Amino acid sequence: MKINSFLNKNLKVSFSLFLILILFHTTKLFSQNSFSLGVKSYYSSSNINFYNNFFPSNIKTNPLESYGLSFVSEIQNDKNVGLRIEFSKVSKGWNQYFLDGDFYKSKTTYINLPILMNAYLGKSKTKFLFSLGPFFDFLLNHSKEYQLLIENQDFVFNADYNSSRDNNFGYGLMVSGGISFDFSKNKIQLLSSFQYNLDNLIDVSEKSVLLPDISNFNTFTISLVYLLKIKN
Repeated sequence: MKINSFLNKNLKVSFSLFLILILFHTTKLFSQNSFSLGVKSYYSSSNINFYNNFFPSNIKTNPLESYGLSFVSEIQNDKNVGLRIEFSKVSKGWNQYFLDGDFYKSKTTYINLPILMNAYLGKSKTKFLFSLGPFFDFLLNHSKEYQLLIENQDFVFNADYNSSRDNNFGYGLMVSGGISFDFSKNKIQLLSSFQYNLDNLIDVSEKSVLLPDISNFNTFTISLVYLLKIKN
């Protein structure tokens, strides 16, 4: 519908403005204050928003679950705000089940790079942490598993990543929040985050009943983070 297209356009404008803001402040952050490195162990649940505006229909899917590790770097000033950059290998996708017992599983693996503005709230050793910023996806590989009858095949195969048609690069917005336990030289954090892709998985060149023109990933993550302070 027109409302969905309008919201997507506004989200993309907001994404661009936020990225400009982060780049403007990055040079100041690197020249001062503390620097930490660490790792993040996470569980993620990914799904996709399929919708066809031209032939109104909403394709229902089930989440794809995965586990992994990320590398984390953080710059923080004396006002408890700063910049966090993460580097992950993540899997995004979905599962689809049919009434006749058929199924389809799609998994797309990316190098995921969030660039987040950080803010710690509180003056004790236990603080609340809030992060917001853009992320970028760089395609590594795509795989699928399925058991389909002939009448289901055309519909499902078209509504998935195709290397000859679709982009191998993605982007979106990430928001994260949780609790940070601070020690003299390190931090342990329990966080939850949400990533929403502003780009479509499927690059639609012409309208079709078999091809959704909206195909955004959304990914929910719960993570445990360990950070070691390298520079005070």
